[in-house]
Amino acid sequence: SSGINAEYGILLQFFRDLYRFTKCSNEPCEFMFRTRKSTLIKKLLSLQESSAKNTFDPTSQGQAKVFLKDIGEVEVLQLLLTVLKEGALGTTCIVVNSRDKHLTACKLWRWPLYRTMPTLKRVPICNDRCENTECLNPYHYFLTMSHSPSKTIRLDSSPASLPITRDLSDSGICIDMCSDTFNTEEGDNGGTWCNVAYWEHNQRIGALHCVNDPIVAIANHIQHTGLDLAKIANDDVSRDEVTARVRKHIGSGILVSLEEDGIWLYNRSEISIFVQSPTMSSGDKSRPQVHKVLPGYALNSYHFAQHSTVSRTARTIRLSFEKGWGPGYRRQYITDAPCWLELLLSIR
Repeated sequence: SSGINAEYGILLQFFRDLYRFTKCSNEPCEFMFRTRKSTLIKKLLSLQESSAKNTFDPTSQGQAKVFLKDIGEVEVLQLLLTVLKEGALGTTCIVVNSRDKHLTACKLWRWPLYRTMPTLKRVPICNDRCENTECLNPYHYFLTMSHSPSKTIRLDSSPASLPITRDLSDSGICIDMCSDTFNTEEGDNGGTWCNVAYWEHNQRIGALHCVNDPIVAIANHIQHTGLDLAKIANDDVSRDEVTARVRKHIGSGILVSLEEDGIWLYNRSEISIFVQSPTMSSGDKSRPQVHKVLPGYALNSYHFAQHSTVSRTARTIRLSFEKGWGPGYRRQYITDAPCWLELLLSIR
């Protein structure tokens, strides 16, 4: 809330200054904007220093000053609001006429530890698609984990209503969800391609969330469309301390995106997520590996190049927040995880 209050305070003061200056001063407007931009730059520089913490490199301040002076005041203000909101869903694109500045923005305000930025993946919600422009919003980019060659497949648009029963072979229990169904009837956006179930240990919380759009946000307190975990808190559930803490840490959560080469997960939270998928296993196919995805990373969690080798009943992605499970972890089964998701796929 402190970040949001600071954001509104900056905006309010900005427009107050603009009104007062244009009404009461004979000075050129450029002077006021130059003064205002300097104030915004100082705030961004202080945020850049605090984000780096003990790894702060004083020489980066010079780089940041050059970077900020080279873009317009509106873009500086947009960048400041984005950094204050820590990339909360809905932060706007910051479009400039260049092709290489986004790497600098990401290094200065998101990943200060990198001397040179690795290859980044732009999140699909970013609207900048022009050839000669780029988006400077550092939270519209993610570091990527390795993935397989791409293969394009299409949504399953054939009418069907299938009972959902998933055998969690790694936990030795059968979770029956026959009261819910996949609805793959074709809709405005090509039909339901995924249903999301939220679990706490071995208890499912809330109803299935049908996904029709190519991308869905799963987080706490979503202001836009998506699965808002805060709204399905289910106060009747008795939660242990660990579960309550993990729920709180989910924060901005994840984005699940249907793309040409697979289903990508973008970790927007400040905690790691742990992902299990039938297309990311090596060795024992009956118990796929669990992959750790750090904050700020994106992972192709379901490779379409391997889709044909996965049976229809096994087309499920499971992921837990903050706590891993399986070999090498204290929690052996997904049902031991305090908060986890099941993505039930309906793709052809």
